[in-house]
Amino acid sequence: MRFVGRETELKELKRVFNSETFEFVVVYGRRRVGKTTLISKACEGFKTIFHLSTKTTEKKTLTELATSVYEGIGEGSGLVFSTLDAFFTYIAQKAVEESLVLVIDEFPFMVQSIPNAMGVLQRFIDLKFKNTTLKLVLAGSSVSFMEHQVLGDKSPLYGRRSAQCKVMPFNLSETKTLYGGTEINTVLVQEITGGVPLYVSYFPPDEAIEDSIKRLFFSNNGLLYNEPLNILNREVNEPQAFFSVLELLAHGVNKLFELADKSGMSASNISYYLSTLQDIGLVDKKLPFGDANKKKTIWYIKDGLFQFYFKQVHPYRVLIERGIVDGAVAWLEKTFTTYAGRPFEEICRDYVLSHAKLPITEIGSWWGSDPRSKREKEIDIVAKTIDGDLIFGECKFTNEKVGTREYDDLVHTSMNVAGDKKRYYWIFSKSGFSTSLLAEAKGNEMLRLVNLPDLFL
Repeated sequence: MRFVGRETELKELKRVFNSETFEFVVVYGRRRVGKTTLISKACEGFKTIFHLSTKTTEKKTLTELATSVYEGIGEGSGLVFSTLDAFFTYIAQKAVEESLVLVIDEFPFMVQSIPNAMGVLQRFIDLKFKNTTLKLVLAGSSVSFMEHQVLGDKSPLYGRRSAQCKVMPFNLSETKTLYGGTEINTVLVQEITGGVPLYVSYFPPDEAIEDSIKRLFFSNNGLLYNEPLNILNREVNEPQAFFSVLELLAHGVNKLFELADKSGMSASNISYYLSTLQDIGLVDKKLPFGDANKKKTIWYIKDGLFQFYFKQVHPYRVLIERGIVDGAVAWLEKTFTTYAGRPFEEICRDYVLSHAKLPITEIGSWWGSDPRSKREKEIDIVAKTIDGDLIFGECKFTNEKVGTREYDDLVHTSMNVAGDKKRYYWIFSKSGFSTSLLAEAKGNEMLRLVNLPDLFL
């Protein structure tokens, strides 16, 4: 897979690696997001020992560290490290003699096999490494572990890092660069993959999206068919219970006690599963914009791949296992436009964050009872700028042009959100806008129309 994007992250890592003093960098992000590729690219031209930690014993970890030394710098054939202290002592000596980068990838696995690893590392940073030009990189896919156990204020390593980098999935433009397909197909690939580079690379631009989905998901041998299960197996115990929660979320069961009722599990267990999934970065919770009533909290799947999988693929596992997929694929093709509307909102939300004239301090959505229509209503995007102005967004992923009726409805519904500053209205449409709405937008600085090509600017 070719290297795309990551200019800011790469520049920062190169800056650190060119330093003449000891540096300690933390790199983390969800699995498959491209951390290892980024670090490897940054290490080009630098003498590097790259160690990939695995789930194993302390003895095996020490053996693997010796192997990593030999593979990285071509020295130490026959080296044996009896303790982690011995390994870091060797590294400290080498880093006095010459500039050296040490990468420990999947660091949480090292801590599992050597529980005192962080304490040992703290001691070496404070007493040994600071007198060297070593560049130490700790990387990990367990976002919660890296944020709480490595970066958190209760960590033995707290306050010692020189830099940190949370590697995020690609935005729409970066996905377009890697994928290389049409704009509409790029949007679909972004929605399905969540912008995870490895997953994006599985979609050839010259293959119909429907064929790619069938090949990747609707086959026992599909590269993405078992990916969610594989990720959960690495991250949690009892993956099947988590699967049950995710399946319910994907089908609109989004409140704590509703999840408990539908699953037959206790509310305390559901709360634990949701909290764990949130730590991993797969789900999140939200309230209506401007509302602090926690009783209105709803949960949702935030990861693109998991959202697509549990809504569009997981219900048909029995058929897929038996190779009977034509009916499931036909249903997917029939309902996909409806499904795609929700993840399309995330793409539009990113556009608001990057294109608003003033910095956005708060962004979300609103839902509730509308006194005017006496109906439940929803606003896809509500954002507040640093000076208190509000931006209201309507996102339409349909085959019809958006007209003045949708605009008028957005304006009226927005009155349910309190605010005494300016109100702007941004309407996003897959299929463009009616002549009357285009005329309305001319000279109206409060109304912004965003079509599909605009999302790539």
